[in-house]
This record gives sequence, structure tokens and C-alpha cells, in this order.
Amino acid sequence: MDIIAKNSETNIDKINLYTLSAFVPILDERRKDIEQIEKQTFKYGERYRHNLDVYYPQQPILTPNGKVPVLFFIYGGGYNTGSKQFPPPYEMGYRALGSFFAQRGFMTIIPDYRLVPEVRFPAASQDIRDAILWVSQNADKIKSSSSSPGSTSIPELDSECMFVMGHSAGAAHVKVMTMHEDVRKTVPPLKGLIWSAGPWFFDVRGESFHTSGPVRFYFGTTEQQREREPRTLWNNLSEEEIKAFPDILLVQAEREPDWLQVTGEEVMKDLERRLGRKPKRIVGMGHNHVSPNWALCSGQGEEWGYEVAEWMKEKIDQGAAS
Repeated sequence: MDIIAKNSETNIDKINLYTLSAFVPILDERRKDIEQIEKQTFKYGERYRHNLDVYYPQQPILTPNGKVPVLFFIYGGGYNTGSKQFPPPYEMGYRALGSFFAQRGFMTIIPDYRLVPEVRFPAASQDIRDAILWVSQNADKIKSSSSSPGSTSIPELDSECMFVMGHSAGAAHVKVMTMHEDVRKTVPPLKGLIWSAGPWFFDVRGESFHTSGPVRFYFGTTEQQREREPRTLWNNLSEEEIKAFPDILLVQAEREPDWLQVTGEEVMKDLERRLGRKPKRIVGMGHNHVSPNWALCSGQGEEWGYEVAEWMKEKIDQGAAS
């Protein structure tokens, strides 16, 4: 983490490859331990990107139903890039993240979804919803597909205890999925949401990404963006819908780019205004926008991941007590 913490650059394009390359040798040294967690791949839809990876916990924690809680991780990539499995030498990135949360007792699932320019709003959020629906309806298949010794003793996943964490563009897709009227009504009940360093609105002073490129392609014109951005969708929810909304955990790196720092403060205010309380926020100290996910299983900078796991366990315990 020292090499990451000492680099003051925050521009995502400038730090992306630099950050990934810094973690490659560290994760490769830990490959054997990371790959002890079993991973299986399933197809959840008809399109070529409709695939998901399931990471099976060796020592699962149990919900009040005696089943395994589920964490979906939705990666980012600027709406036009991203994959649950990068090519070498970067293949251990999300493999390590999936293993990290499986080691904390959660069945961890990372789906692929369609990207720009193949799709426009809100297709990526619909893909993510479809992945969640498929998992909730195929618990038996996922359990029986495990090939590890003792797999017959692995409890079934708990479709009533599912968390979703989205990072960057992935966080935007998760927000749209749970707040857009045409999508949210078909999403299964969720236990909690982790919004990690994702946009809240797009027209940020000094930034131009909303006028061209993937944001413009996916979310549409400036007027359409204002209608479709997470902040507007949140403000359009009724009071009853806010009361029924899943619990929210905010995560961000200490050194996010300025536009994410701005929107990060605004989302705190907007959530507090409607929830009547400040949302919990975790700040990954020493991290840039890219590094938190890649630090997991590296033995460095993992504190934020432990805090996320504890927050989810607290929500499970609260459900058991209620």
C-alpha cells in the first residue's frame, strides 16, 4: 500500500493501470491461499455477458434461516469496460475480492453485465437484477454444483438475506436498479446496499464527462441525465418507499477524484435529509479510487473490507433480534 498511499494523483485514467500493476505481484504471491476458495461459473441469461461467478465460503456464517448470506459485487469500469475476470497478469483482482468476502462467511457472487456501446439506460441495471433473480431462484443448483470436499454439507444460500455492493459505475447501476420505477419493482428484497465511490449526479462543476463519451451514450442527453441520475431517482421516491428501502452503507477512498468528493458529500446530505439520520460511511485511508478492491487478500489496506463484512453481519444480527 505504500506505493499507492504515496502517489497523490487522483485522476482515474492516470492511476488505473499503475494501481493494478502495483498489486499484481502481491496477489500472485498469495495465489495459493486465494484460490483455496472454490469458484464456479454459471449462466444467468441468454446474452454472451450473462455469466456470473460464485465464490463458496468454506466456513459460512448462518442467517436465522440456517442458510448462507449472499453478497453480490458489481464492478465498475466507466460504463464501457469491466469484467469479472481480467486477463493475465491482472486475473487475481476480482478473484481476490470474491475470495476475501467468502473467507468472511458470505457466498460472494460477481456477475458480468452488458456495457456501452451494446446497451443504453437502464439495461445494465436490468442485467444485474436478472442475475440476482437467477441466483434467488437457483439456490439448489448453486449448492449442488460445488465440487469441493464436504460440499454436501454446505448450507443453501439465503435468498432472503442478500446484499449488493457496487463500485464506481457499478454503484450507479445498483442505485438505478433499486430506485428506477421500471426496474426496482422486479428486484427481490435486499438486506442491504453498499454504495462504493459511485456517482450521485453527473453535472459536476469543472467536469465534462457528462457531455460526451460513455456517460452521454448510456444516460442520454443532459436533460435525460438529470431525470435518470441517482439523486433524482432518490428524490422521486415516496416516503413509504424510503421507509422500505434497504439499509445503505457508503464507502469511498480517501483520495477520490474531486468530482466524487463533491458528490460524496452531497449524497450524505440527501440521505440524511430523507432518512432522518446520517448514513454510515467507511473511508479507505490511503486508498485511491481503484485500490480498495485490489487490496483485498493482499494483506495491505484491507481494513475497509473488514468493516463492510462487520456491517453486513450486524444487519443479519439485527434481523435475528427483531
